[in-house]
Amino acid sequence: MKFIVLALVALASIIWLLPTRADATQITSGSSNACINVPWHGTPVQGTPVHVKQCDPWRNQQWNITRGQITGVGGFCLDVEGGKPVDGSRVVYEPCNQSPSQNWRITEGQFVGIGGKCLDIRGGAPSDGAFLMVSTCSSASSQQWTVH
Repeated sequence: MKFIVLALVALASIIWLLPTRADATQITSGSSNACINVPWHGTPVQGTPVHVKQCDPWRNQQWNITRGQITGVGGFCLDVEGGKPVDGSRVVYEPCNQSPSQNWRITEGQFVGIGGKCLDIRGGAPSDGAFLMVSTCSSASSQQWTVH
């Protein structure tokens, strides 16, 4: 019986890693092949920093953009750490709660969030593992996003 339970848990973990539904989308940094990515190990971990990574078909790079929220695998949302519009604040993965720091609008290829701050890549380049943050909106390429 213990083996069956362990097998079912392993199968459930594998299913979570499979590509997701057709209504989900990937979000890439400009015209690069770097996608918004959340580390995923079977269950969402509250407060996990979100980063960019080379695009792949797995669920941890699949997002639903609905009513201003960007929701990913496990049903968590992109959120601004601390809930304040401060340049350099990390974007983290949190349970959705409709807070202002989880609301985003798309304007001319930019995701604009709390306090009018833009979703940005720390360090400015979409290299694997570069974390997301918010900063004052500009024409920087690290603030340009493409939804596929």
